[in-house]
Amino acid sequence: MAVVDAEAPFLEGKEEPLAGVSDFRGRPVYRATSGGWRSAIFVAVVEGAGSFVYYGVSANLITYMTGPLGHSNAEAAAAVNVWTGTARLMPLLGAFVADSWLGRYWSIILACTLYVLVII
Repeated sequence: MAVVDAEAPFLEGKEEPLAGVSDFRGRPVYRATSGGWRSAIFVAVVEGAGSFVYYGVSANLITYMTGPLGHSNAEAAAAVNVWTGTARLMPLLGAFVADSWLGRYWSIILACTLYVLVII
């Protein structure tokens, strides 16, 4: 005679969607089809690339400002301090705006649009 576990929802075949979570089209999200290693690797690569760019720019910014731009060392150091402070504090403002008004998808679209406009 087999023992049957009364609380084995993974054997039922129907998975409940995650509560309060939907994709950008409003469809429910299921745990089996979201997240995982693919998402973790993506986040790790994006964070690594962002850190690489930040430290690459910060290492060369004073040299660029004192050389081609012709600023004094004091002016260049002050500008780099402002740039560093802004770069460190803007994610707090962005998180507040995203959580309070825009939502995650509109925040991503706005940030990518601004990023492309600044580069061009």
